[in-house]
Amino acid sequence: MSAVPVLLAAPDLPQEPELVSRLTRSGAPVTIVRRCVDSVDLLGAAASGNARAAVVSAGLPRLTRDTVSRLAAAQVRVIGVALDGDDISARTLRALDVAVVTLPGDDLDLTVAALARAVEDPRPTAWEYSDVSAASPRSIHPPAVGRLITVWGPTGAPGRTSVAVALADESARAGVPALLVDADTHGGAVAAQLGLLDDVSGIVVACRQADAGTLDPASLAGAARTVDGRLRVLTGITSARRWAELRPAALGRLWEACRATPGVAIADVGFGLECDEELLHDTRSPRRHAATLTALAAADSVVAVASADPVGIDRLLVGLEDVKRIVPDTPVHVVVTRVRRSVLGGDPEGQVREALRRHAGVTDITCVPDDRAAYDACLRQGRTLAEAAPRSPARGVLREFARRTMAVSEEREAVPA
Repeated sequence: MSAVPVLLAAPDLPQEPELVSRLTRSGAPVTIVRRCVDSVDLLGAAASGNARAAVVSAGLPRLTRDTVSRLAAAQVRVIGVALDGDDISARTLRALDVAVVTLPGDDLDLTVAALARAVEDPRPTAWEYSDVSAASPRSIHPPAVGRLITVWGPTGAPGRTSVAVALADESARAGVPALLVDADTHGGAVAAQLGLLDDVSGIVVACRQADAGTLDPASLAGAARTVDGRLRVLTGITSARRWAELRPAALGRLWEACRATPGVAIADVGFGLECDEELLHDTRSPRRHAATLTALAAADSVVAVASADPVGIDRLLVGLEDVKRIVPDTPVHVVVTRVRRSVLGGDPEGQVREALRRHAGVTDITCVPDDRAAYDACLRQGRTLAEAAPRSPARGVLREFARRTMAVSEEREAVPA
């Protein structure tokens, strides 16, 4: 059997010189094709296609979750190494979703055997290797104790952010801890709508922590702003030009942290659903719609928002097909805003329901009456609908929708897997 070619990127490992010497000999089970000094060097070597695995240590400069994701995209397995007893390094690697091999510090033969076993193991999931003779699976993801609801709408869907804000606010008022995440990378408006200064982007801070492997429910709470002591808000990017700072690997960990936080997280996302960008761009490039696509994929349920006019309904019908293709098993609730007679004539709610039933087979529909004065008051005061216009008919509908959505989520959570 030929030796497995690997990249060695463990400059801080005390055994590194001896390990290199042993693994470059003829007959070694693993052969080192290149020694890398940092993550940039490692990614460049992986792009050559000459290695099947990369052995990394926690001290490798610039090692992040994005590095691990890009190595996986290059079909290079990532295996972390830490000396026996070095729990800090092991935890750092596990936080980046890297399988860890615990190496004995005083026996090079056992070290080589443990490394060879890890490299040759075909299992793609993360495994914990305690010695050369045994391996046991170990979950490196926090359990999902909370819920994630993604609020999406097609191009020009007025009211999507208002629905997301109302859903989070009404949940918090009902006693359910709520986190509102502005993940719209085209035109996030949560901070402006709530009158928050957003000089520092909460979602960028959280994604940087996720990329470094330090994001957990506690640090997520620290990155969020608190509104009136109830509602927590993770503000969006301060400019649409910053979308590339939100990489898929970090976003995926962000949604995991949201679902590991008790209560409910509401993600307000952009309209883009295109996921074939790799046909046009370098596959290692950031994804323009990564925030939307990852939030949909991680969601326990989706709220699709459209405006009650012919253009809005037509765009929703087209977009719903893509949503159901992306997340075929996720419940989708439809909310239609700005329902009014001026554009649809008599019985506007009935017309909306009939159109969606006939053309999309959708029956779970919430129609929000148009109340321009109430929403203008919200924007003028930087307050939620419940604060600025508590008796608004729109608020009454959204409050009932929030309570119904939370009840459904709790029932789904209670069902044994």
